[in-house]
Amino acid sequence: MAIHSTGYISGIASSNPEEIAFATDRLMVEHEKLREKLRILETSAKELILLDDSVKGIQLVQELRIQTNQFVDEINQHSEWEEQELFPFLLTYFHHQPAPSMTPSFWVLEKDHQLGMSFIQSFQEAVIEVTPLVVKKQLAEAAAHLLQACLILNDHFTMEEQLIFPLTEKVLTDLESFFS
Repeated sequence: MAIHSTGYISGIASSNPEEIAFATDRLMVEHEKLREKLRILETSAKELILLDDSVKGIQLVQELRIQTNQFVDEINQHSEWEEQELFPFLLTYFHHQPAPSMTPSFWVLEKDHQLGMSFIQSFQEAVIEVTPLVVKKQLAEAAAHLLQACLILNDHFTMEEQLIFPLTEKVLTDLESFFS
């Protein structure tokens, strides 16, 4: 998730209120889908921590590995859309406003995203070679990385919404004032 404040001329930048509203709706829908996946990952990670049966633990780890890979693909697609369309538009729009820069807020979001993804990577690396000889403690430690990623990324989505929704509302208000 790299945020760049470069000139932006397409899509949302057309200042079409419907496109801005669509972008806000898309953000909410995608976040909810990602949150649901996080809930599933979190539940499975907690189950893994509490599991005493190593055979079931290995099966669950294999399922979690597949689920985290799918989640990573989905969050990367979501982040790409944000980076290429939503954030550049907002940064460009508000860069010209007489107000403090939003760049630090986007920077914090980016770092939060990276931290969550690094915990997912830690989980994936910890379970690369899961065998029956792996002790419960190692499975629990791997699951703890995934739990931490779930917590961070869920908070990340909330912080992102708390930043983005008021901004898009301000854009829509400005457009309404301009065209009325």
